[in-house]
Amino acid sequence: MKIRNMVILFTVIIVGAYLAAITTINTSQINQVDITEINQVTKTIEQDWNAGDTKKSGTKGELAYQIALVTEETYQAVLFDAIKNHQTIIDLTKTAADGQQEMLGKIIFLTDGNEETALKRNLIVLITLTFGLVMIMVYLLLGRVHISILKPFGVMKEFAQKIADGDLEFRLPMDRGNYFGAFTESFDLMREELRKARQGEYQANISKKELVAELSHDIKTPVATIKAICELLEIKLATVKKEDLPGSTATTTLTESLEKIAVIDAKADIIDALISNLFHATLEELEMLKVNVSEQPSTVIIKMFKEMDHFGKIRFKNDLAECLIFCDPLRLGQVIDNVLSNSYKYANTDIDIWFDLDKTDKNLTIKIKDYGAGVEPDECPLVCEKFFRGSGETVQNTPGSGLGLYLARQFMAAMGGSIRCYNEEGFTVELDIRVV
Repeated sequence: MKIRNMVILFTVIIVGAYLAAITTINTSQINQVDITEINQVTKTIEQDWNAGDTKKSGTKGELAYQIALVTEETYQAVLFDAIKNHQTIIDLTKTAADGQQEMLGKIIFLTDGNEETALKRNLIVLITLTFGLVMIMVYLLLGRVHISILKPFGVMKEFAQKIADGDLEFRLPMDRGNYFGAFTESFDLMREELRKARQGEYQANISKKELVAELSHDIKTPVATIKAICELLEIKLATVKKEDLPGSTATTTLTESLEKIAVIDAKADIIDALISNLFHATLEELEMLKVNVSEQPSTVIIKMFKEMDHFGKIRFKNDLAECLIFCDPLRLGQVIDNVLSNSYKYANTDIDIWFDLDKTDKNLTIKIKDYGAGVEPDECPLVCEKFFRGSGETVQNTPGSGLGLYLARQFMAAMGGSIRCYNEEGFTVELDIRVV
């Protein structure tokens, strides 16, 4: 029931109760007597009394009466009771010998007092019923106000708090019959638009992070190649003997060439550092990078290793059987890049590669081993944790963020594979890749 209808019904009850009370009072007769009949009966009683008929009570017509004589001891008590019961009292007189009227007592007409009691009872019932109905209507009205106004306000307050806290999945219950139905629908539309905007912003940020990671990977590879060529040129030019060069101009040109190669190498280091800073700006979000797994020929692995063989230190200890593997070439390339970069930085030794194809378990294992000092035995389980770097002096004195193997583990898990690191006459990394 709407509040408007409840107010109308409440008004009807109040007006109806008022009219019923007025009608009850007006139709009730309390001790109403006919004055003419009372006067006639009074004369008759006086005549009978003077004639010697001194009955103190009786009935004349429809009127019952009682006579209280002033000479009786109970006169005052009987008179008081008659007054209290709202009974009609008339003087009983007698004409004396001198012609004067002598009062003998009082004639009390015994009217029924039930009318007043009935009127009181009816009024009490009417008032009680009216009060009860009013209370019921008040409670119903308060309940309706709570359900239709206060409760929706509470829900909207909770909704506003959820939106302020960033919870855009909280939906407002829709009730078009509610006074705030239009408001709740508008607020929910606003929430939906905010959710879409936030989702679009989130996707855009993820795309930016992925672009940063991909560009970082793509740029690091040619930069590493430039550095390797610079080191190779420096080694070759350093072996040239000055006496083998004709003239002082050639010697000067050799010196200038070495200086320019050193400048190129230094600038490459700066570019590598800037790329690393750009990469580190998204460290917390990198674990959410997408991995698009597809079927790839195993030969892509050989290509990845050869692209990273800048110093000619990678040695394949056996052939890789041709097969199809499940991987994301970009992410697998990042994994191999991270593992080989660590070997170059911390070991600077030859790197041996083994391939083991298990057709039964449909698994391809790549074993990558260098012959450096490795890591502390108790630190092996931690090398794939985020931001962890070993406590060794070589590790501490080499730039790094402690994210390479952590990201490698994330990528391998997303491709359905795994990575294991342990010491075995150096540092060894095993990559397990699913075979189609």
